[in-house]
Amino acid sequence: MTMRTAFAFIIFAAIVLFLAAPAAGVFAQSSGGNATPSSGGNPPLDARLINPLKANSFNDLLSGIEDVIINVGTVVVVLMVIYVGFMFVTARGEPAKISAAKQALLWTLIGALILLGAKAIQLGITKTVEALSA
Repeated sequence: MTMRTAFAFIIFAAIVLFLAAPAAGVFAQSSGGNATPSSGGNPPLDARLINPLKANSFNDLLSGIEDVIINVGTVVVVLMVIYVGFMFVTARGEPAKISAAKQALLWTLIGALILLGAKAIQLGITKTVEALSA
């Protein structure tokens, strides 16, 4: 399995888990009010849509999505660092394998910096909007 294939598999698995996780709470639920028929024989129309996302604003929604992506990305970065260490150990002095391990380490560090940069940009935008709206 090449490095590119392993990385693509990890990204694919993270995306599938990210998309499948909220599927259980998508459906609307009734408020659980009085279900006995009223004078006309029809049940009262007291159905409400429950917010399954636990976000009260668009900013909360984006922040929640980014937190999930960063949590999954952090796990991917840790796994990739372990895999890169394994690549260095199994290289045994072969220049081609050491070069491949260095390349994998470089891309792992770039991915980690992208995660940190995304969080920094999100915090900067959030604080700027809060300061302008206050």
